[in-house]
Amino acid sequence: MKLPVYNNRGSLRSVRIRKDTRSVPQQVLSGLKISAVLVILVIVSVVFLEFIPTRYIEAYYWHLRHGNSVEVGSYRFPVPKRWYVDSFSANDALLVDLNTGDSIVVRMSSVRGRPALGLWDALVSRPMLDGSTKILVRKELQINGEMFLCYEKNLDTKSVRLYPIECRSEGALEVSFQPNVFSAKDHDRMFYSLLQQLQNL
Repeated sequence: MKLPVYNNRGSLRSVRIRKDTRSVPQQVLSGLKISAVLVILVIVSVVFLEFIPTRYIEAYYWHLRHGNSVEVGSYRFPVPKRWYVDSFSANDALLVDLNTGDSIVVRMSSVRGRPALGLWDALVSRPMLDGSTKILVRKELQINGEMFLCYEKNLDTKSVRLYPIECRSEGALEVSFQPNVFSAKDHDRMFYSLLQQLQNL
């Protein structure tokens, strides 16, 4: 079969389409081989991407752009190198520890002052009806001249035990520590260390 095409000079010339002389089974087998190669390439690509430390790359890029802290409201919260800022806005931020999976939520509340802190204190200290959460420690901290209340809790889900921490300041900053399922209890030292590095803007 011949099809008309244009050459470089703009005139028509004919091109012959060569017919595949292989038998139908051979053509099908060739197509299956190509499909198998493509499937293998896709599988290898997916497996390869699983082992690429994308979070570490994203964390490195974030630190390159923003440094070692994130601003939430009128505060600056530290972000060490091994921490990744998963999401943030003007009034909240979510930090994730790349090594342990622990997370810290930093957010501004709309209500400030000692009365608001007292209401929060009463609400957080209230025991859960099902008894799954118990308060272990209540702490009062002074950070840059501002009072923080912190509650360390024991959350027993029957399958695992978690030790979250909830803190709030007079200036309506709320900071909560959410440990990973496989984290140890002593990770709270790291949380308090970061909290003590908090700065007012």
